Amino acid sequence: MEKKNDYDIALAVPGLTEISNSYMEDFLGEILEILDEIELELVNLEMDPGNKESLNSIYCSFHTIRGLSGLLNNVTSTKIAIATEDLLETVRKYSPMISKTIINLILDSISFIKELNNNPNRIDDSKFSGEVGRHLKNLAIIKDDILLEVRKPMARESRIGEILVQEGALAQSEVEDVLKKQNSSNNKMKFGEIVLREKKVDASDIIKAIRMQKVRNTSSVDQYVRIPLERLDQIISIIQNVSSIYDSVKDEAVLRFGSNDALTIESTKAYHLIADIRNILKELRMVTLQQAFQKLTRLVCSIIEENHLEVMFSTLGENIEVDKEIADRIALPLGDLIWLLLEKAYNNNGANKRIGSIEVVAYEGNNSVHIDITGDAVTDLDELKSDNKYTENMQKLSYLKCKLEADDMNGEGVRMSIIIPR
Repeated sequence: MEKKNDYDIALAVPGLTEISNSYMEDFLGEILEILDEIELELVNLEMDPGNKESLNSIYCSFHTIRGLSGLLNNVTSTKIAIATEDLLETVRKYSPMISKTIINLILDSISFIKELNNNPNRIDDSKFSGEVGRHLKNLAIIKDDILLEVRKPMARESRIGEILVQEGALAQSEVEDVLKKQNSSNNKMKFGEIVLREKKVDASDIIKAIRMQKVRNTSSVDQYVRIPLERLDQIISIIQNVSSIYDSVKDEAVLRFGSNDALTIESTKAYHLIADIRNILKELRMVTLQQAFQKLTRLVCSIIEENHLEVMFSTLGENIEVDKEIADRIALPLGDLIWLLLEKAYNNNGANKRIGSIEVVAYEGNNSVHIDITGDAVTDLDELKSDNKYTENMQKLSYLKCKLEADDMNGEGVRMSIIIPR
């Protein structure tokens, strides 16, 4: 007796009886290839959550999987593809960027569809079937939450817990648990204090949520204007000149009339007010290193992939703020220096592709921002500093008024530090 194929049930469906097993295998192979492509696009979205091209590509891919699963009569896979496609359509329309929660849900969809295509009988497993049911429910809940946020009137102020859930930092159940503790607390601890003490989220997530809350709760009647950086720099330059003039006026008033004279006192007040304006204008130029680190990650991952290297690469401190010009230009020097470190490690490692780890960390200290590039591969420091790539990037950084230093960490690796003055 001929052995039944897993897809014999599909061949019995009206309209599909003439499709051979080879075609069915082709459909299955195409689904698995598409799922692999989606995983690659999800990596791009993790690095750049606002990447619309990747989001659109994933949406179209699930639409294709929906059709192919229907041809295979894989009902459950079709349901998962439809629910995921609906969520992605909602994100495309109403969300400026995709959250970690949604990325995780899409990864779960991929996992379930792969499992069902490799073993269709898994749906008969009650435990597995229950997991699929919960997954479909979660996809629908997240989609409804996004739509609810869009339709929700702005009369009620946004809360920290809601923002953390939307950003994927906390689950709704965790928020409800914290609110219960907050209500039962005698000292009325703030929401952020509780989640931070219980290490449910990082401090950076709380700070980000607070900033978002301030923006969302700002009255809608506020108006804003855009100032080109060039014009902002001109204003800062004018303020600096006025500050110098007032500094001279203040000193002259002290010499002529003494420190207690009304003219001297008012001149001093004016000088400090101008200094405050100058500092505020400089703050308007400040942006986080998030986009620079995202660009750097793409650049370094490309280098690692093209050269088939085995390297653990990571970044930390993307919420540190620097001047916008530095943030826009710092990624390329950082990439060059990392490439230099990889070259030296590769050559000193006997052409071994396994290099170790490289970490880029940004932090504040001594009225400056430090960006440290640390590699655990031992490299000759003098040879590193004498390399043309090192000296060229030192000049580039010098143009940005940044310093470049390097040390060998007592023989445990190499650290290159870019120091950005405030």
